[in-house]
Formats: sequence, C-alpha cells, structure tokens
Amino acid sequence: MLIDELFSRGIMVMRPSRHQSGVQVGILQPDLVSRLPARHAAELEKFRWLVGTWNYENHVPVGRLNLAYVDTGVSKFSLCEKDAWICSVAPDGRESPHITFDPFSEQWIYVLTQGSYGILRSREGWSGERIVFSGLMTMIGIDTEWRMTWVKNGKDQFGFTNEGRLEDGTWAFIDDLRFTRVV
Repeated sequence: MLIDELFSRGIMVMRPSRHQSGVQVGILQPDLVSRLPARHAAELEKFRWLVGTWNYENHVPVGRLNLAYVDTGVSKFSLCEKDAWICSVAPDGRESPHITFDPFSEQWIYVLTQGSYGILRSREGWSGERIVFSGLMTMIGIDTEWRMTWVKNGKDQFGFTNEGRLEDGTWAFIDDLRFTRVV
C-alpha cells in the first residue's frame, strides 16, 4: 500500500500535528525534502541545452495507406514554472510544461497534454547523450504504449525516434524527428 511504502522508505515520518494539539500525523521527512530542490535543479541542468528555437524535420515511413514523407516546422522550448520544467512554447507564446525530473522517484517525466496525452517516464535517465522515455500515450485518439529515444548530437542538433509496442511485445518504428538549433 502506498502509505506503508512511504513510511518504510523513510519518505514520511510521524510528527505532532501543527493544527491539532496532541495528535500525530504523517509528514514528509524534513531532511529529505530539504535536499529535493537542489537535486531537481541539478538534474534539470541536463536538459537546459534544449532551451531555444529549433527547426525540425519529421521523417515518416511509408505505410499501408500513406507515402513516406518529411514534415518540417519550428519548435521552441523554454524553462518555466520557476525553472521547474522545460516547456514547449506555442506560436502565441503560451508555455506548456513538457519535461521535468521527479527527485522522489529519481526519474525523468515527459508530459503531453494537448491533442496527444500521456506521461512517459525514464527511470534510467541520461546515458551519455541518450535518454529513453516510455509509457502509455493517447496519440490523437489512439491509445498505445510509446517509446521515445532522444539522442543529443552536440549543442545544436538532437533527434528522437518514436516507437509503438506491438501485440507481440516488440517495438515498431513510428517516425523520426531531427532538430537543428536556429542561430
């Protein structure tokens, strides 16, 4: 059970209530909580390079009903929410939280909340210049298990490959996005 797990890991401890005299309540362990902002900030630095404006090419393979094609565009990313998130920036300037690090679980979180919906996670985090996110996603109305592999190629190029899990458990290529920084 969640509460038992939080106490057994030392994340929560029993302490006197601030609001009810003589009552013990569960609180987040103060020493642990005091270290979280620095841990979060240090990890988020690993994605700071993403801040800026990027041209992209989305390479989509031939399918049963489509020809292969390359879609192009511009994406912009910023630090937002008091530097707690990497956000995607819409053409009108509106920021949407997109990527963060959860210091409690020690994993990266990738969120989509507009048109496509999902929370992908990376428990392994960065390995060299590569990070892999996976999880359940609703992509334009279609539910799928999704894997997204990011590769950073220097300070001005990166890309990610999207894959969906097939019924037999294997991963199938969906598309490949390649980004180049606008200078």
